[in-house]
Formats: sequence, structure tokens, C-alpha cells
Amino acid sequence: MRGSVIRRDSVYYVKIELDPDPGTGKRRTKWHSGYRTRREAERARIDLLSKFDRGVYVEPTQETVAEFLDEWLVTIRSTLKATTWNGYRSKVRNHVVPYIGGMRLTRIDAGTLNALYTQLLEGGRRKPSRTGKGYSPDVVARAGELRLGGMSLQATADRLRVEFEEASHITKDTVASLLRRQAAYRADPIKTDNSFSLDPSTVKAVHVVLHKAFGAAVRWERLAKNPVDQADPPRVAVDADDVRTWTPGQLQEFLGFTASSGDRNHALWVLLATSGMRRGEALGLRWQDVDLDAGRLRVVQTMLSINGKIAVSEPKTARGRRPISLDPATVAVLRDHRRRMLEERLLVGPDHSGEGLVFHRPDGSALRPETVSTTFLRRQRTLDSPRLTLKGLRHTWATLALEQGIHPKVVQERLGHSTIGITLDIYSHVSPMLHDEAANQIANLILGTTPAADEAVDQRDGV
Repeated sequence: MRGSVIRRDSVYYVKIELDPDPGTGKRRTKWHSGYRTRREAERARIDLLSKFDRGVYVEPTQETVAEFLDEWLVTIRSTLKATTWNGYRSKVRNHVVPYIGGMRLTRIDAGTLNALYTQLLEGGRRKPSRTGKGYSPDVVARAGELRLGGMSLQATADRLRVEFEEASHITKDTVASLLRRQAAYRADPIKTDNSFSLDPSTVKAVHVVLHKAFGAAVRWERLAKNPVDQADPPRVAVDADDVRTWTPGQLQEFLGFTASSGDRNHALWVLLATSGMRRGEALGLRWQDVDLDAGRLRVVQTMLSINGKIAVSEPKTARGRRPISLDPATVAVLRDHRRRMLEERLLVGPDHSGEGLVFHRPDGSALRPETVSTTFLRRQRTLDSPRLTLKGLRHTWATLALEQGIHPKVVQERLGHSTIGITLDIYSHVSPMLHDEAANQIANLILGTTPAADEAVDQRDGV
């Protein structure tokens, strides 16, 4: 391989002679342009020849980031779950292509990516299509009250759907529009100027997608190295305050209410509360995956909603495919549920789909995941307990398990987390109590129980 510096007008070029085309044997040359002085071009020539010798030379191309990402998405589609692929495509289309899609792929560096992350953090949220018009002042006032109390947009929308019939279909985007239109809210320290800022966790997810995409570009010899390796994504800390749970008494109150009121989904609420399963795992559960005599079930599939359509998929993680032990009370509830579902099937007759799902609509077809979450919120209307999302049942199980001294490894395996670190990070709010118990137990072994120690424990427990 040889290289030379050529001047044309006032610009210097580096011409690199590549190996002959293996198919035709014809000479191949590549031009690198944009050098203002001969010395600058000479340094570039030496650098390019060095890269060739080290096997990291990449031929210049006009391919843009958008063109490459489109090709990458098509290539990886068959290797990913539908939900994962849709998530990748959404991040590429919404948060990458509009900003750097027109740039040449080979021009992307860490500085470009850091600038992208900053743009996303400051204003990367897509503008909502809804204006927030048409809701009563009571809805608007309640939305402002909940947001000022620290509740997220999604949680606010969930609460409004429960409390107001007119808001039965309100979304978090509509809530944001309502609040932007409310003068009192705009005067609050939570500035609406930041209403389009993107959450750091979303920006970090964009960083992960780009790392995978540009990693493929390196393997396909479109890039010499992955520029994402040198980029600085925002740090994302797990906020234990977002983990909302019920006390055992509050959970008992809810389950007692659903049992006495003949709630068709009572068995579903019980299973979620006593197993820690994910919503989609419970909705995808089939009777063939349940052994009531042995008191066990196996998670082998999950029910998801993808672009408004219900789909069956693999569990969220490799450890998501797991057995779960059932307590006798939950087994009894499931036995009763199966009896009632068989009676219902006889009434429906040949129109029953017979898909074998444990939890389903009267015709046997799958329940829509988002509808189940909304139904759970509606069931709480008459109760005094704080409102809880459906995922809160999973959080409640994990929190109670750790507080009762169940080993974190067991909790991790039952929840289906890929690592124990995820479990401990999410439920870090339980750690102080565990540390207190550890301090007292080990000190008692070494020093023996003392009246002072007993008194300190009593004071902590409010005795």
C-alpha cells in the first residue's frame, strides 16, 4: 500500500492506493480530503498508512448514520425479541436520527455523542400531539396537586383515571399538556421549560443502543473503532423512593375486598401478591404450566402488548424462565378459580377460544396487559390505602420478603432478576433494616444480650 499528497487549488489531498480488487484485479484508490497545508496532509498520510499496517484502516464512505442504522435494524430483527427490537427502533427513530442521522458514519466521535446526550437531556422528549383541552377544572386542579406532591406524570395519569370518570382514558402526555396550560403550575419551581427534557435513564438506554449499533459497524469494517467507548452517558441511579409498596394490612384489605365483591380477577391479584411475578408472566401463564398438586408453576412465556397488539414472548431475562413455589392458600384460590373458569367455559360454549390461559377474558382470549393495570387501579377506589400500581404488588412481595429475612438470592431467583445486584439496588430501601438486624445479631453473639441493647431495639421498634 502506498500513499501520496496531492494539491488541487488551495486544498491538499491524500491518495491511498489500496490492494487490487480481488474480483477484477483492477487498481483501487481512495482519496482523503480537507487538509489546509502540505504538512497536515503529510501527517495524515503517515497516520493512514500506519492504520493500514495495524489492520484498522477503514475506507472512506459517504454512508450516513441514518442509512447504517436502518441496515443494522433490519439485520438484527430476527435475533431479538419483538419488544426489544421495537425499543431499539423507537430510540433510533426518535432520539438519534433526528439529531445526527444526516452525518457521515465515519465522522461520529465521542464529542458528537456527548453533544447528542446533552441535547436529549435538555429537550429530547417528543412534543405531544394532545393539547389537554376538554377536561374540567377539577381534573386540572387535581393533576397539579398530584404533580406538586412529587408524583410522576404516569402515576398522576393512573390516579386521575381512577378518581375521575371523564379522565378514564387520560395519558401522561395529556397530563403534561394540561399542566402546561395551567398558569399556577407554570409558576411552580418545576418549570415547564423542562417539560420536554428526556429522563437520564432514557438517554442512557440510547447510549446502550448506539454502542451495540456502532459495535456492529466495527465488525462489518465500516468503522475502525467504536466511538461510543469514549463517550460519557449520564449516570443513572436507582431511586428507592420510586418503589411504592403496601403494608401487609393494606394488601389484606385489598384482597379481602376483591374476594368479597366477586372480582373476576381476584385469583390474579392473589397470585401476583404472593409470587412476585411480573404482569406479563402471570397473563401468559397456562394451566399446563401449573401443577396445583405439587404447589408449583413454571414461567415459560409472557404476554405483552406491542404496538397495540397482544403478543406472546419469551420471559424478560434468561433467569425469567423459572419455577415458582406456591403456598397452600394461593393453591386453594387457584383451584377455585379453575372451577369457575370451567363453568364459564361451559356457558360460553363453542365460541370459547380454548387457549388454555389461566387468566383470560370470558371468551378465553388473552387479557390486554394495560387493561389489567387500569382495572387494578379502579378496584382501589373505595379503599383508604394509598393508590398502588400493579407493579407495586411485585415491589410489595420483594420488600416484605427481605424484611422477613429471606435471603436476597432467593428473592432474586423468585423475581427472575438476572443478577442479585439488580435486586439489591431496586430494594435498597430495605437495607437499613437489614443492617440493623445484622448489627444486633452479631453483637449479641459476641457481647451477649444486654439490657441496654434490648432497650435500644425496643426504642427503634417503637415499643
